Amino acid sequence: MTESVPRENERQPAAAEWPDCALCGSVETRRLFTARDRLTGRPETFPVVACVHCGLVFISPRPPVQAIAAYYPDAYYPLDAEPSPESLAVAEGLCQRVMAWAHAHGHAAPRVLDVGCGTGVFLHLVQRAGGQVRGIEMSPSACAYAGIRYGLDVSCGTFDDVALPPGTVDIMTLWHVLEHVHNPLATLRKARDLLAPDGVVLIGLPNFASYEARLFGRRWYSLDAPRHLYQFTPATVQALLRQAGFTVEQVVHSSATFGLVYSIMGDLTGISLRLRGRSLSPGTWRSIARTLHPLAMPFCSVAARMGRGGALEIVARPQASATGLPGAW
Repeated sequence: MTESVPRENERQPAAAEWPDCALCGSVETRRLFTARDRLTGRPETFPVVACVHCGLVFISPRPPVQAIAAYYPDAYYPLDAEPSPESLAVAEGLCQRVMAWAHAHGHAAPRVLDVGCGTGVFLHLVQRAGGQVRGIEMSPSACAYAGIRYGLDVSCGTFDDVALPPGTVDIMTLWHVLEHVHNPLATLRKARDLLAPDGVVLIGLPNFASYEARLFGRRWYSLDAPRHLYQFTPATVQALLRQAGFTVEQVVHSSATFGLVYSIMGDLTGISLRLRGRSLSPGTWRSIARTLHPLAMPFCSVAARMGRGGALEIVARPQASATGLPGAW
């Protein structure tokens, strides 16, 4: 069972809940380790547990829905005048994949819904390429940025607030979103209902079975407790998709270097604080990160080829018997 009493030197969130396994419903877990909020430096600790029956990894206890917003500071969203080269490259790559799929399936102006669209960079690119776009984002500042910077109509709220008719989305993107939601199975079932019969969902998320996750453990950058409520492996995310009524078409192990580089950078910051009593300056941070990215490429490329990449990119379609009826966009 998940432990209900904190261990020595552990501090649980003021508001906490103990979830059952989102994949199989079991209440039996084993503790892997305890994580801290390395982004905000808040004092709480977050046990990372694995279901003893299906292996799904998640935080328990965790902040409930009504308390989680406190762990997303405005700094979590890069509200720069121009997107960073890294975020722009990710958005461009995803846009190319989305539009290539759309054109291959006869959609000149695909209806694209981006869940957790952030500041709207990806949606802006898709719209510019001819797509009909909608976005949902829970950060008011990110929504405002998307509207002012790109003129996008982004709804401020959660995926639960989306009220589109069934079968009206051609392509849905859940790009590093599923690990954040409290009920990933319900999220995927709603995604299935919103997709057109020939629609597709593209999912990106960290890979807990990756080499870098094993190397860094509780210090892994992509652990990001408590914002990442779940940690998926290829087996658990595919099982969840099947249970939600999807057929998985493709699972790709990403060779991106971000998780590895920023895990190393987190360790360097900790060393800097211990030795000098202060963190690395922003300029020093960026300089070291730029140096590390090309050095990390060989490791990340090999890891991806061996099926142990730091992130997973998944393409799935609704099962024929599970799709909603087509409606108007």
